[in-house]
Amino acid sequence: MELNILKAMNSVSPLTEQDCSELLKIFKTKVLKKGEMCLEQGKVNYYGAFVEEGYLRRYWLKDGEEITDVFYFENDFCADLQSIIGKVKPISNVVAMQRTTMTTFSYPEFNRLCEKSITVELVHRLLLESVLLRFYNRTASFILQSPKERYDDLVAAKSPILQRATQYHISSYLGIGPQHLSRLRAGK
Repeated sequence: MELNILKAMNSVSPLTEQDCSELLKIFKTKVLKKGEMCLEQGKVNYYGAFVEEGYLRRYWLKDGEEITDVFYFENDFCADLQSIIGKVKPISNVVAMQRTTMTTFSYPEFNRLCEKSITVELVHRLLLESVLLRFYNRTASFILQSPKERYDDLVAAKSPILQRATQYHISSYLGIGPQHLSRLRAGK
């Protein structure tokens, strides 16, 4: 399983054999049951993860309601950068939506490898850039698009969100109620 994370990293920028060998030393496989937490609000976290099988959902709690922010499917990296980089406790939660196998790694150990290897540092920078773009595009969609346009983008992208997530979680992700999502789906 751990080779998938190396394939993903190599697709970002080629790593040396030495880099791969060093990275394998910090990788650990973790399996979560459906409903098990990967990250909990208020609990210290310094780990990143790569989803091998299954999927995760990040959500925020506001007035007792879960607000879905991100889904992480196979071959996605998952890390709470605010808590890791800012050295603060997480303010969101990440939960396994089905049995999920992940490759995890200590972010401080990964950073030490970045200090030793320019190629690992480059992969790190490019992965951070892709996370930033993902966040930027999601934010822009809420500012510039209607809920229908956001839904249409999911359909056009053939997003696994539509096939695998519940209607409640999809509507929360789109920033609308389940009834509004039903109307959007019926209009297609």
